[in-house]
Amino acid sequence: QRVALARALAIRPQLLLLDEPLSALDAKIRVSLRNEIRAIQRQLGITTIYVTHDQEEALSLSDRVVVMSNGRMEQVGTPFEIYNFPQTSFVASFVGTLNTLKAQVIDGSKGLVEVNGLKMNVGKAMIGGSTQVALRPEQLRLSRTTSDENELRGTVDTINFLGSVVRIDIKIGDQKLSLDEFNSPHLTLPKLGEQVTVYFPPEVCLVMNS
Repeated sequence: QRVALARALAIRPQLLLLDEPLSALDAKIRVSLRNEIRAIQRQLGITTIYVTHDQEEALSLSDRVVVMSNGRMEQVGTPFEIYNFPQTSFVASFVGTLNTLKAQVIDGSKGLVEVNGLKMNVGKAMIGGSTQVALRPEQLRLSRTTSDENELRGTVDTINFLGSVVRIDIKIGDQKLSLDEFNSPHLTLPKLGEQVTVYFPPEVCLVMNS
């Protein structure tokens, strides 16, 4: 890969195309070469199109990300915009991990919905009927920090140790959501089957078309 990159740069191109350049490498070498490619690109100032299915690569390397589906552009934006403000349900579900909960609209003008018998404020107006509320695992907490946060009650289904984070899967009635806790030596985890309450502020809710 380094030789191929050097060969491409030798002719001093105005545009560099990299098509899945790290797909055959192990994890540590991928990260090292990814950083090297980004440093070279910045040093030489060459506009670079980087094609990848690896979302971490796309988000960490890019100034601007184009998310495509079936040959069409779903959204174009900075990595921050793509992850935090997806414009379509495909982008929201494709980029990163996303919890999607079925909900019924109680008061669309006030942004109030109901999930498994519990009222929630999604922080934005919507049309009445059924909808879907989407939440990122890292935006959920097992302890309340402010009084106006939403809460959902459920049962711990699985606990997965992922290194820097611990992912807890919680059953909310017949639905399930994942919650990420940052790992630390002092982290106290719930037990399997334990009843827990999940908290999150209204502004982190994404409302998707059902």
